[in-house]
Amino acid sequence: MRRALPAALVLLVLLALPIGAGSFYSDFYLSLAIRVFAFVILLLGFDLLAGYGGLISFGHAMFFGTGAYAAALTLKHLTTSVWAALAVAVVVSAALALVVGFLSIRAREIYFVFLTFAFAQFAYHAVNSWEWAGAANGLPGIPPPSLWIAGRLPVDLDRRAVFYYFALALAGAAFLVARRIAGSAFGRVLVGIRENEERARFLGYDVTRCLRRAFLISGVFAGVGGAVLACFQSFVAPTLYHWSVSGEVLLMALLGGMGTLVGPMAGAAFVIVLGDILSSWLAERWLLVMGLIYVACVLFSPTGFAGIARRLGALRDAAPAERAP
Repeated sequence: MRRALPAALVLLVLLALPIGAGSFYSDFYLSLAIRVFAFVILLLGFDLLAGYGGLISFGHAMFFGTGAYAAALTLKHLTTSVWAALAVAVVVSAALALVVGFLSIRAREIYFVFLTFAFAQFAYHAVNSWEWAGAANGLPGIPPPSLWIAGRLPVDLDRRAVFYYFALALAGAAFLVARRIAGSAFGRVLVGIRENEERARFLGYDVTRCLRRAFLISGVFAGVGGAVLACFQSFVAPTLYHWSVSGEVLLMALLGGMGTLVGPMAGAAFVIVLGDILSSWLAERWLLVMGLIYVACVLFSPTGFAGIARRLGALRDAAPAERAP
């Protein structure tokens, strides 16, 4: 009951957030929240690979940007259906993850990190030079997506509050799927591989196949996150592929606490919201503050926010026992 209460309160706050938008505070915060939801979906997939599987990728911006471009091109040239845009983003991201994963999973540790980084840089420079995708100028003029319920009732996703609830629903669905995967036999195998790969192989598990599957799932999550962002912003640019986006993803996961699902979600919200606040106050110096926060977290809580929450929960549970006669 104690664990469910904070989650219920957070959900109530998120559901009520659009009610006061435009009256009590700016609509901009809805836009900021939608960006958080997009990165939450990305981080959930990243955590399945890095937190549970133990493979740190420094190229997840490649799948994030690919999902964004796939959705943007679908909306601009094929159909304005948001479901079609998401479907194309899933297929293209999955195909890319299948190829990159097949080639990258052969390596481990720092070699895997550099391989994913190299693939992401290749994708960044390729998109940056493709004129049909807007090249360095990006792809503007993406039409607002439409949502069809039961094939008949059109819902206008051009309204910020409506898209907010749509993105929130997708983030919630992504969390449920990720939690189901993490709690399944496959998720337990990933943890076993992370803890002792040789023992997992000795027990008869195909380690390479399991990790490739985790990489594929992680790439699909990232593609969906990118598609959500593209559908909302109506503009995509090659910067979505930049290595700094992959760095932000890793920073969010480490701050939140990898291998927990909830931790990286909190890390995404923390970095995006605090980054916006600090950038408005400190201009370009906000990165220095974020760097100091990251250093403090690594030094005093290597397990991130999730580790701090666990320690506080342990202290809370231990207090009544100490007071008992």
